[in-house]
Amino acid sequence: MEHSVDEDGVEMETQSSDVMEGNEGGAALVESKAFCSQHGDNVYVSGISNACGDVVEQIRASSGVITSPGWPFEYPSRINCSWNIRANPGEIITISFQDFEIQTSHRCGLDWISIGTYKNLDGYRACGSSIPAPYISSQDHVWIKFHSDDTLTGKGFRLSYITGKSEEASCESDQFHCANGKCIPQTWRCNTMDECGDNSDEELCVHPNPPSSSSSIFSFQPCSFDQFPCVSRYTRVLTCLPPSLRCDGSIDCQDLSDEIDCDAPACSELRLQNFYGTFNSPNYPDFYPPGSDCTWLIDTGDRRRVVLRFLDFKLDGTGYYGDFVKVYDGLEVEPRRLLRVLTALDSRTSVTTIISSSGQLRVHFYADKINTARGFNATYQVEGFCLPWEMPCGGNWGCYTEQQRCDGYWHCANGRDELNCSGCGEDEFPCSRNGACYPRSDRCNYQNRCPNGSDEKNCAFCQPGNFHCRNGRCVFESWVCDAQDDCGDASDEDACPVAVPTRVIAAAVIGSLVCGLLLVIALGCTCKLYSLRSFERRSFETQLSRVEAELLRREAPPSYGQLIAQGLIPPVEDFPVCSGNQ
Repeated sequence: MEHSVDEDGVEMETQSSDVMEGNEGGAALVESKAFCSQHGDNVYVSGISNACGDVVEQIRASSGVITSPGWPFEYPSRINCSWNIRANPGEIITISFQDFEIQTSHRCGLDWISIGTYKNLDGYRACGSSIPAPYISSQDHVWIKFHSDDTLTGKGFRLSYITGKSEEASCESDQFHCANGKCIPQTWRCNTMDECGDNSDEELCVHPNPPSSSSSIFSFQPCSFDQFPCVSRYTRVLTCLPPSLRCDGSIDCQDLSDEIDCDAPACSELRLQNFYGTFNSPNYPDFYPPGSDCTWLIDTGDRRRVVLRFLDFKLDGTGYYGDFVKVYDGLEVEPRRLLRVLTALDSRTSVTTIISSSGQLRVHFYADKINTARGFNATYQVEGFCLPWEMPCGGNWGCYTEQQRCDGYWHCANGRDELNCSGCGEDEFPCSRNGACYPRSDRCNYQNRCPNGSDEKNCAFCQPGNFHCRNGRCVFESWVCDAQDDCGDASDEDACPVAVPTRVIAAAVIGSLVCGLLLVIALGCTCKLYSLRSFERRSFETQLSRVEAELLRREAPPSYGQLIAQGLIPPVEDFPVCSGNQ
């Protein structure tokens, strides 16, 4: 088992190949993400991605549908399929079966489906024709594994799942609020299955013909030869559709099966040559067809720059690359002129604005054949030119709509869209639509005058004595280059000289003083020693004066004869006496 942390900060556990039963060749983890709204206007659907073979498909969508290969027809023999559903930390996963027919065997030893957490993968194993009870996880991840041997097969299974907290204060309009606080889809209400966990979703229900253990209220008969089965995207009920609805560019099936493996929609290249205009993904606001490949060439015929805005943007992020939009500065595909690549990660932003360097732009939209989403709606205009439903801010300050007038947010850099609003005095601006106002002098001075802080948002300029951050905030100029990120994007600390901390400077000064003092003491000692040595040497090398020589001269001691003559010592017999002849 390995632990890793994905880009969202969620700790992940992955299994090595030697513990994945029926996957001896090693299991690869394939991440499948769906950027969807709370109810899954884009939910995960199995069968579109290959989860069988040497692949474990990791699912991050908040809801979805998983079916056995070939459902509602017989699944193949000798297959191993694996799915790993991961919810947000603190959430649980609820799984409910709608159709179930897997070969019956003793202890489900032949064909089976197992559901559980990593440490207890086979804790919930099922086979046969009876719909299993709903599975409610105790953790934020669930492993699902489907296995078939080389003997008999069956229709397989269809299950749906939803992730969420075990207790919620309220639920959405298309959800049922369980007595224990849990939220489940309304379609699970009164289906004879306890998805709530306290059976509150089955109370006060009427079942005139309760299903037997060998049949399912979700049983489905195969369609005729001139029809194809799918779960309706609108009713979420399995139905049969005529072939005329296949590959018609409109998604009718929840699993996109009516638009999979179709020829790419006729989108090609569209040339837009007005000063302004709008364009959108195919079928917008409905889902765009899988495999869409569209290009818009914007050529205004003017030298002024083009302002491109994506007012609504939602792409699918499943698959290896996911769907994307590329915007080029000019009409040609040149990597060095690529301005922006928009993916499903940009679906969370409100409005995305891209500005060219000339009057030309190239917008390329590509969608794979795995999943789809709502798409996008975009506008373009020559800089300084307003759309018909917009009003000018004046000069080159942009434009604003009637809905943006007096909403407390400066859409014009000069504030024209917020000037002279009802309830405010002359040269005053509203904080919002609640009546509070503030003067121009309080705009962008790093002092919140409005309760919601709108007077400090979207600042194009700052009051004197303030620094304008890249993110539009204003901070005091004295806070620039103080080694503190006051802007929030560190722009107040860019291009600053290297500042040495005061503590380091003080330590350096004190150390220098100590070193200097020690050096002075060492020099003094050296000089004193040198002086003493020099004096001693001079005392031996200098000639003595006559007086000094007389004082220092000493007489020689008396001879032996003189001592005897003076009677200081007795004579010695036979002591040789020197004569004058000798």
